[in-house]
Amino acid sequence: MQQSRTHLPFALVLSGGGARGLAHAGVIHALEHYGYYPSAIVGVSMGAIVGVTYGLNPDWYGALLHMDTTDFPEPPAPRSAALRERLRLLPTYFQAAWSLLVGWGMGQRALPYGRALLRQLTLGRELEESRIPVAAVASDLITAERVVLREGLAADALYASAALAGILPPLERDGKLLADGAYADIAPIDVARELMRGSGSLLVIAVNPHGSRSGRSPRNGLQTLMRALEVCHHQHAHVRFAEADLVLEPRFPFPIDTLDFTHKAVCVAAGIRAVRTALPRLHELLGADAVST
Repeated sequence: MQQSRTHLPFALVLSGGGARGLAHAGVIHALEHYGYYPSAIVGVSMGAIVGVTYGLNPDWYGALLHMDTTDFPEPPAPRSAALRERLRLLPTYFQAAWSLLVGWGMGQRALPYGRALLRQLTLGRELEESRIPVAAVASDLITAERVVLREGLAADALYASAALAGILPPLERDGKLLADGAYADIAPIDVARELMRGSGSLLVIAVNPHGSRSGRSPRNGLQTLMRALEVCHHQHAHVRFAEADLVLEPRFPFPIDTLDFTHKAVCVAAGIRAVRTALPRLHELLGADAVST
């Protein structure tokens, strides 16, 4: 039988990662199982969706695990290098390129569905109504600055934090053009510590669900571009995550694409395993008054 005990207050920083970001749900679920409850959460992109849903929705875990993602856009990425497969996908590639030229991207058609899903997850509530302090981080594409959202309709803040460039339209708000928060700050540790002021602790645990780097050699211009972006992302992440007191890194049994939500249970399980692996460090960091199992 488990007995919950007190522990030092801590904030969670939940990074992005698209579908892999559902590992955050596993992390929080496991932390609570072992008696560790966050005092504040700062989220970026999918991390914001998980963290704010946790703060606003009493059934947060079930809502995230069972959310319907069938209308989300799928990346036009062939699993085969065969010429026939590539030719078959040419219309899909053309449609994706055309949507970028004349609109905001291939996810624009799913926009009403996505916005409705965010309202459903957050019960149509405001960020200020969260049971713990929460913040969603977005990027202003006009000024190139980080924008921290702590007030207003939660669904709007989550959309702004998760709007992937080239996939979804940015959110226009207060003269800003807001898109995925990872562009400006993949791990806003300082924001989390600011939320913790007055709690008696500035401890921050960050979760990085981005997975391992590919290590594959690019073979064409597009792969070179994507690899270059991956290198930039890795270096940015290395600097920002180093500021946390502890970083949890869920490991996935196979590569999971940013937009591939067919493996939700796998991602959640990766988050649970990350907490189990880090239990000795968690006990050490948050104090001896942990949980007994």
